[in-house]
Formats: sequence, C-alpha cells, structure tokens
Amino acid sequence: MTEIRVREPTAMPSNTHPLADTDAARMLRAGLEEMSERRGISGRTIAKQLGMKTSVMLSHWAIGRVPIPIERAQQLADALGINSSTFLRAVIKQRHPEVNWALLTAPTPEEAAESIVEADLRNLAGRPLAELPAEQLRVLYEVAADPQAPRRWLAVAEINVVEMLRELRPSMREMGLSATDRQALTKALRP
Repeated sequence: MTEIRVREPTAMPSNTHPLADTDAARMLRAGLEEMSERRGISGRTIAKQLGMKTSVMLSHWAIGRVPIPIERAQQLADALGINSSTFLRAVIKQRHPEVNWALLTAPTPEEAAESIVEADLRNLAGRPLAELPAEQLRVLYEVAADPQAPRRWLAVAEINVVEMLRELRPSMREMGLSATDRQALTKALRP
C-alpha cells in the first residue's frame, strides 16, 4: 500500500501577478486607493477621465497583471496626483527591468565636476546658491561669463586698496580714474 502524503497548505501571496511587486504597480495602486478612500472617486470614474472605455485595464495595471504603458504614465500621474517624474521612472523600470538604471542615470564626469563646484560654492556661501541675494548671484554670473576673470576681479588682498580709491574718488566706479589720477598713483607708488 502506498503512503499518501498530504502537503501542508502554504501561504499564497495575495497578488501573484508578475508585475505586482514593481514600484510602478505599487504607486498606481496607492494612487487609486487614495482617490477612492479619501476623495470618493472610483476607478471607473478615473478610467473615464483618462478616456478609457472601462476600468479593466486600469485594474490590470494596478495589480501588476500587465505592464503600464509608458505613454500613459504622465496622464495617470496627473489624474492620481502622483509625482510624475518618479512615476515615469518606475514605469520605465517596470517595462525594462533588464536595464542597469544606476549606470544609465549616473552623472557623466562633466556633470560630476559641475556638482562638485556647485557644492563647494554652496559650502562657501553657507546656504543654497538659489538663496543668495540677487547682487551676489549677479556677480557670480559675471565671473562665470568673463573669460578673463582674474584680470577683472579682485584678489582678497586688493580689496582695501580699491575701497580706498573708491572713497577718495567716488566717481571712479562709473568713470574710472582720470589720466591725472593714474599718473599721480604711478608716481607715488613707483620705487
């Protein structure tokens, strides 16, 4: 006589669809639940707003039965109040899991160098660059745009001299120094 073994029941996942555990499906489910529970808007209503005949496909996308179409990501995000760039990335990852997204989204060497310079400037300023006063930002833009910045911009040690000249000749800022003043300075400072 053959012994019959009875298998213990194993816990089945509540959602066995292939894409159920993707960020895109989770975000879509959360967005639909939010609309339903907090705002009282049904999936059917959302589907109609999206120009769909029925809510079946919307349901299939949300439970991970079929992938969410990339071309629908923006429309879905807008309708459900989901961050559109985050949702689009999740949808693209859902559709193309074979791609190494970390490699694709890593900064280029040029972008990395730019972010280092920006971080250095932010640290020097003690706050984000966008929070700097307009006058300070204007000067930063002028320095960045000037191909001969060292000729035009003062070193820290030169500031006192220029401030003294501005005090003695207030019109210097708009008109520069007169030829007579330049000759007098040259004579006074030449060894």
